Amino acid sequence: MNQLETFLSWSTLTVEIVLCGFVFVRGLQKILPFFAIYTSTLLMSTISVWLIYAHYGFNSDVSYYAYWISVLINAVARSLAIVELCQYGLRAYQGIWGLALRVLAGLSLLLLAHAAIDAWGQPNALGIYGMTLDRDLAFSSMAILAILFVIRHYYGIALEPVQRALAAGICFVCAVDVIANTIFHNILANYLISFFQMSQKAFWPALQPQLQRVDDVWSTIHLFSFMFTMGIWCYALRKPIPASADAPVLLPAEVYGRMSPAVNLRLSAFNDRLVELLK
Repeated sequence: MNQLETFLSWSTLTVEIVLCGFVFVRGLQKILPFFAIYTSTLLMSTISVWLIYAHYGFNSDVSYYAYWISVLINAVARSLAIVELCQYGLRAYQGIWGLALRVLAGLSLLLLAHAAIDAWGQPNALGIYGMTLDRDLAFSSMAILAILFVIRHYYGIALEPVQRALAAGICFVCAVDVIANTIFHNILANYLISFFQMSQKAFWPALQPQLQRVDDVWSTIHLFSFMFTMGIWCYALRKPIPASADAPVLLPAEVYGRMSPAVNLRLSAFNDRLVELLK
């Protein structure tokens, strides 16, 4: 790592410690336990990877595997935090949340399969798998949170400021990850793939400086964006978390029973119209 990356890494570690302090001092673990686990996972993975770097060296195989394993663990923890935000936002509407949960479960399996297919046969399979999965999860995370915002805005249901700030921060860092991972995935899996073959092993030492520069650029962008995101979260948690808003008052069950046939009729007409358009 160069001096800038070292400074940013220490700064990131400091902000992660501050963020974890805010999370547990404000009692966020009682409201959003998976987000608290996510922030703790970020801190522990940073410390663990640093210790491995210090012991085995930055360019060792152990450091390589440790880094990408930490990326996968953090991506999974972030995904669980996003599911939790969706569940919190739709907690008063169990029917909608039940459907959303099934969609999220199916999407997760699809992303895991896509990442495995993308990495199959690649010389640096773990890196490609981690990069693909992190990119796909980040893209789907932005889409899911955007849909959550649209649904709540459409129905006039306000999301609490803290939860809104957490979701906005996740969207920002996911957007950066999607752009950066797409660029570097294309570099490693398309443009440079031939150089990783055993027949090109003689060229690997000459290729190492270029790969190191690419890694330095990506690390700098990622650290800057992630520090900015954690700054958003820390700012949102600077004050005690206000009490949750009361659940919306729903109409009696018999009202929904009278409305259901009309709703089903409208949905059936909409479905027939789509069938006609798709012919």
